Amino acid sequence: LVRLSGANKNALLSEAAQAVYRDESQARATTILSRLRDLNPELAQQFHPKRDAFSNLNLRMISFQPPKSRPYNDGVPSFIAVSYCWHSDQWPLAPAATPILVGWDISEPMMNAVLELRETADEGVHVWLDKLCINQSDHADITAHLGVMDTIYRSARRVAILLEDVQLKKDEEAVGLAFVGFYQDLIQDVMDLGLEGEEKRHFVSQYFPRRSQELDAGTLAAVKPFVMKLLGARWYSRAWCAHESRMMKHQKVNNPLLLCFGSDGRVLSFEFRFIHYLGYYLQSTEPLDPLSSSQFQGRLNNPNPTSLRQLWWRANRLLPDTNLDATTMQHLVNVLSTNCFKKGDLMSIALNTASIPLYYAGEDIQSVEEVIWKFSTLVLAAGDLSPLVAVGEKLRFTTNSGRDIISWAIKPDRGVLDNEVANPLPESITAITREYIELD
Repeated sequence: LVRLSGANKNALLSEAAQAVYRDESQARATTILSRLRDLNPELAQQFHPKRDAFSNLNLRMISFQPPKSRPYNDGVPSFIAVSYCWHSDQWPLAPAATPILVGWDISEPMMNAVLELRETADEGVHVWLDKLCINQSDHADITAHLGVMDTIYRSARRVAILLEDVQLKKDEEAVGLAFVGFYQDLIQDVMDLGLEGEEKRHFVSQYFPRRSQELDAGTLAAVKPFVMKLLGARWYSRAWCAHESRMMKHQKVNNPLLLCFGSDGRVLSFEFRFIHYLGYYLQSTEPLDPLSSSQFQGRLNNPNPTSLRQLWWRANRLLPDTNLDATTMQHLVNVLSTNCFKKGDLMSIALNTASIPLYYAGEDIQSVEEVIWKFSTLVLAAGDLSPLVAVGEKLRFTTNSGRDIISWAIKPDRGVLDNEVANPLPESITAITREYIELD
């Protein structure tokens, strides 16, 4: 385990961190914090400018150097970030996920596969793994890392996604590898033929149906179970994994890799974009349910997906947000649809995905309701009234004396507005607590 110098840290993370250090970003952080101090001084103390987290960050890497590799006199040049689920007794691993590396909480075959992702045989490989690279006994170190987790994953040369609960059957493995070949051929054919526009769309839409005819019926029947097994992994349901996926670079070169176990225990890898496209292709061939648009959307967003279409939609929501007009409250809604052991982490995730230039450094949050009212207050401090018109039930809190309180804050599980609502009279709100909003 190597601690990087400040210069090396800046070199690795500077491109992704540029947004944090822009003048307008720092000015926005100052403005939001100033307004939050007016509304709730105690709550304001729990947030700090994101640039402070970056400055306080002690970046560490797990460094593996082959005997003949050249030394890096200028520090670590690039790194691989690992995205995975922490192990628990309630979560069964695949039979091949053994032995478990002591202190790492990762199966040895998976970690060996990550180390094979070096670009050349004699290259050293540097890995960022939260379990080891964050000092888990140092609250300040944890807080700083949570505040810049988006920057770390955006800066990785590649992200390895470990699906340690997925082991394919022999027919699933065979059909998966066959379609990988089809997908690679498709990409090459489009490039060689110089296809664009409608011609490209037509060619792509016909490609898998045509190539599928090369497979026998028994092999082809396993393609849906293959995709559903990959898309049904626990990784997709975890809040931090969703955050990491939205932050990482889903690019054509070094696309994020999904690692799972093959039928014989070998570790197999599939690009995220391949599984996403194959899932899209398969679900698009299935008939649509005769539902209204709201019913259809509700079924798609089921927090416990079971159908291929639901599983694909959940994975689709983990792609980086291409909608630049997504409101801050929409980011909160996305976060609340995932699971997180530490509820306070939901705050850090929402701040990162919404690109709010602040990080959370308050006490451990014990409930989702607390996340909602604090985040909603922060949004109001930023001049956006949309938390007040979200669709859902009012939050309820129980005081230390046992008295139930109905809050002004709304659990936005039934929807939020597509656009922010600017406050024409920002000074009209003079104070905010979890119980009430004070108006002048």
